[in-house]
Amino acid sequence: MSHLFSYDFRYDDNVYETETSLKQVEVEENIGRIYYKLVDPSTLVNGGEIDDSGHRLLRSKHEQFVRDAIHGLSSGFAVLDASQPWLAFWSLNSLDIMGCDIDLQLRRRAVETVRRFQAENGGFCGGSRQLPHMAGSFAAIMTLVLVGDDEAYKVIDREAMYRWMMTMKQPDGSFAMHAGGEVDVRGIYCAMVVASLLNIMTPELIANSADFISQCQTCEGGIGPYPGVEAHGGYTMCGLAALEILGKTDVLDLGRLARWMSSRQLAFEGGFSGRTNKLVDGCYSYWVGGAFAILQKALKRTQSDGYLYDRAALQRYVLACCQDGRMGGLRDKPGKSSDLYHTLYCLSGLSLSQHYMGVNPDELINDNTSVYSVPARMMQWDAIPMGTEILGLRSNILKPVHPVYGVSLVPLAKCIKYFYSLPPLVASL
Repeated sequence: MSHLFSYDFRYDDNVYETETSLKQVEVEENIGRIYYKLVDPSTLVNGGEIDDSGHRLLRSKHEQFVRDAIHGLSSGFAVLDASQPWLAFWSLNSLDIMGCDIDLQLRRRAVETVRRFQAENGGFCGGSRQLPHMAGSFAAIMTLVLVGDDEAYKVIDREAMYRWMMTMKQPDGSFAMHAGGEVDVRGIYCAMVVASLLNIMTPELIANSADFISQCQTCEGGIGPYPGVEAHGGYTMCGLAALEILGKTDVLDLGRLARWMSSRQLAFEGGFSGRTNKLVDGCYSYWVGGAFAILQKALKRTQSDGYLYDRAALQRYVLACCQDGRMGGLRDKPGKSSDLYHTLYCLSGLSLSQHYMGVNPDELINDNTSVYSVPARMMQWDAIPMGTEILGLRSNILKPVHPVYGVSLVPLAKCIKYFYSLPPLVASL
């Protein structure tokens, strides 16, 4: 199906100029110049149809961009000293999603790097001699998931991890990100991902967490970091994914959530913004796009019902506007530089828009009473047959990504198989 290009789809400031609206106009002008080049000239009399047949994922350039970063970063990256597990996760996950080889030497290097960040009393730090941190623990463990072998899994001290997470647990169900640190929905998401993968979920760990997330849903419909704060795409993804792990997405007003999420896709750009009246950003291809897959399962929608957002428009934005054709890697928007963070989340969002990720309703597992119900429910997720939609060349296709965990399905299944062969901390939830 062809898409119509029209400047009528641009933002309307209702003759009230603001700093935000002027920036929006600038972004639309940059994107408009890119999209106009895609218009079939013979269709201009009818408004202009976009020719999407030539879109190509610059896979080799992006792979080289990531491998160059793995080889060594400049001194300017010292500001990310507390994000070292994230740099490993963004890099390995990007390579995996693109189907690039991750050789044994790189896998062993990743294991040894992450091993150094595990704190004696549990959890992983963002860098050497730092405090263990929820986000750093998430990134470290997901890096080991991507390595995908027993040597990597054995690095993790499950019991110490559990004890440390319980010290971060707050009575209202939230988690502090680190000792004395901020409390928000990210902490719950990181804790639920780690616990569900390592087979360390207990009633005490998950107590009140679903209620806390439900209190973070705003009047707009999205989820904020904590109660009373503006809804945001990243926190919405974290909250919704945590509830999917808990089997409690029904605590939210799903109708309001669907309206807010749908309004995040911008009509002219095709990509997502993270908040109301904010600019498009390629990273929300995952933070909002991935949340749509979870939302659709919560609403009991099937592949035949179609997606709640325009998958082709999002793919066009990523492929036409977010690729750096000179340096490689992907970026926020035209005019920005590519980086490892945006490279991963643009690729993840692109994958989730290519594949219809969902659960066969005839095989749906709703049991939440046993620890073993968690991996069973998580591994129900798969790319639904006949749901694939590839914009441009067929070679653009990426590996399917699990919307809750943000990694491809094979390493995720291997991790779950390993840790659920070990005794759980408790027999039930």
